[in-house]
Amino acid sequence: GLDLPEEPEAWVLGPDPADVTDPTLELDLAAAGITTVIWATGYGVDYSWLQVDGVLDTAGRPAHQRGVSPVNGVYFVGLPWLSRRGSSFIWGCWHDAKYVVDEIQIQRGYAAYRPTPATAQETIR
Repeated sequence: GLDLPEEPEAWVLGPDPADVTDPTLELDLAAAGITTVIWATGYGVDYSWLQVDGVLDTAGRPAHQRGVSPVNGVYFVGLPWLSRRGSSFIWGCWHDAKYVVDEIQIQRGYAAYRPTPATAQETIR
């Protein structure tokens, strides 16, 4: 075994954080300026609170393609077999997280694109 010194501070518990003692139970995403939600899970499954049309399939599971929901701005990471066996594990979900972040950047690029008359003319040719 390892011969390590004792760490008495390891057993000291601090106060519960505000998120535990006074959790946010509702949030108006638009008012809070939130435009993207990344659903990172891997714990107990309960989507009953997620009441956004098109986010869940008829069986009540997240509707997605590799973590990208059909609802703009909603993404999932950490679900079992999102894209591979390790998708629901901390050491394996990074592949999916990278893919989802790349997709968010692509979608933001599409949303930000505003063609000028010159670029629109180029597209037509």
